[in-house]
Amino acid sequence: MKKLIFFALFCSCVFLSVGPASADSQPIKTYSFSKNNVSKDWSPRKTFTVGEKRRLGLFNNRNKRFPSQAVLTLNGLPAGTDLELKFDMIFVGSWDNEGKLADKFIVSIVDGPDLLNMTHFPCTLIDNDDSRPVGNEGLVRVGPKKRAYWIEPLTVKIPASEVTNGSLKIKFKGFLTGRKTELWALDNVQISPADISK
Repeated sequence: MKKLIFFALFCSCVFLSVGPASADSQPIKTYSFSKNNVSKDWSPRKTFTVGEKRRLGLFNNRNKRFPSQAVLTLNGLPAGTDLELKFDMIFVGSWDNEGKLADKFIVSIVDGPDLLNMTHFPCTLIDNDDSRPVGNEGLVRVGPKKRAYWIEPLTVKIPASEVTNGSLKIKFKGFLTGRKTELWALDNVQISPADISK
């Protein structure tokens, strides 16, 4: 009987110590784009099917057929809390990691600092041949051609000091050298309190 009481007390202590931490990590906002209707928090709000799901996009800053960037407007955020932004970045086509044709992807606060400045991408092609991708998730038809795509989960920290009166605007933008051969999209976007244990 004593062992049973001790075990019950032990379980209660574990539950109490774990409970608040897991509550803190609950997402404040989540966005997926499986339906045609995209939250008004986003600009623009057009989706495109990549793989078996719709994603926010496609984007290309050099091609007038596509928007150049996405802006997420958040309101009602907690004051004095560092935040964590997680999202799936979908790279489509032949993103270049180096040389004169190097590409770049930036996540920033609108009229504020960069949170992520990415210059290395998973888009590997054998002999720079679009028809010979390596490690891609699949192919997606864009215009007359099918292009390989890669999905990379990304995490960005947002300091509490960037939140003004509970509001925040986050900009996602690729700086591409390929007008038709390089595009991108977003999915599974999540804003949560930052995990201070990391």
